[in-house]
Amino acid sequence: MTESSAPIGRLIDSQRLREWSKVRPWRNLGWLALDYACVLIAGTLAVWFHLQRPGWGLHWAWEVPVIGLAVLLIGILQHRIALMGHEGSHYLFVPNRWWNDLLLELLIYYPLFSSVILYRKRHLGHHLHPNDPAHDPNLFGGKVERIWSKFPMSRQLFAIRYYLSFFWPPFVLRNLLDLFVVLTVGGSTSKPAAKSSRLNPALLGLLYFLLLMAAMIGPLWLGMRSLPLMTALFVIAVAVWAWLPADAFVKGGSFACHLKGAALMKLCFYTAFFLTLGHLTGQYGGGVVVAFLLLWVLPLIYVFPYLMILREIYQHANAGTGDLDNSRIIHANAFLRWALFCYGNDLHLIHHLYPGIPHDRLAEVHEALAKESAAYRAGVQETFGIAHSSPAGHSLMDALTTS
Repeated sequence: MTESSAPIGRLIDSQRLREWSKVRPWRNLGWLALDYACVLIAGTLAVWFHLQRPGWGLHWAWEVPVIGLAVLLIGILQHRIALMGHEGSHYLFVPNRWWNDLLLELLIYYPLFSSVILYRKRHLGHHLHPNDPAHDPNLFGGKVERIWSKFPMSRQLFAIRYYLSFFWPPFVLRNLLDLFVVLTVGGSTSKPAAKSSRLNPALLGLLYFLLLMAAMIGPLWLGMRSLPLMTALFVIAVAVWAWLPADAFVKGGSFACHLKGAALMKLCFYTAFFLTLGHLTGQYGGGVVVAFLLLWVLPLIYVFPYLMILREIYQHANAGTGDLDNSRIIHANAFLRWALFCYGNDLHLIHHLYPGIPHDRLAEVHEALAKESAAYRAGVQETFGIAHSSPAGHSLMDALTTS
């Protein structure tokens, strides 16, 4: 097969593809551990400042920028953790698929109040039909009319809509709702269909989650023990789980373990988490819950969804649906690669061409294609910097805006 007739995804020989497709698990585990360590450091410093501030004679208003900075940093780190979860959704976190999915759920998706089963269900459609308004799940929920159809736009309008909008909560919370519907309650990944009468275990799980929070906070607020009520809720939840048929848990998701077993694992995880949080609150007071809400939940519902939509726009807005124009290669500074384009997301076009290649090998693939394939060189869109062009080429704003 000649280069001109070969599909662009097959331009690299199979031997090199096999070599590049090898997963290096200890690197991924190390990077994930480092991200969580940074979360712990940022949160600990914020709490330490809160505890020390009165002794330093500082006004309480000093806590606003300190907590704000911690929330921003933790939100960035949550985004990084989620992008490692994206890597694992392609079975690229660790080589063994059973361990890959088990570790993903326990270390990434459950802490982010989601599930790889639900994410994978949507993400496959995105890879099959990138940027196709009729079939790409990333564009459902009115996002075509609300966001994607507006491109290209002026730079001034882009700055207002996607930079200043960070300070406009309705914009961020609307994007949070998009994520919540798909990744937490298992919203449809296709055009609306007839409603099913079958119970949705994800909705039952959400109800249990809310009741568990109430069972933890209510008794503590009243000066009572929360353990008996939370234990009773767990027993009821396990009984409901046992009663539900196995096929109730199969909704197009893919998981290396039994789907009903995965639901029980999730049930146990959140029960253990809230029991621990309740115990710590009983020992150290309500500040534990406040710290959890401020330093984990707030970044997750505000900073994280904003970074998600901004990155998706950078990667896919004003792009086509073909092999070489559905995304782009983004050359950005070190901070943006760390905060927004980590784990190969600056090379998103290569990921679409070769979704089975781990993030830490994508740069090699890009270099090989740029050197060896005239079709790739002619079709790839590379941007250099965000706002301003450089001698190397056009900026990302040149690709997204009209002026």
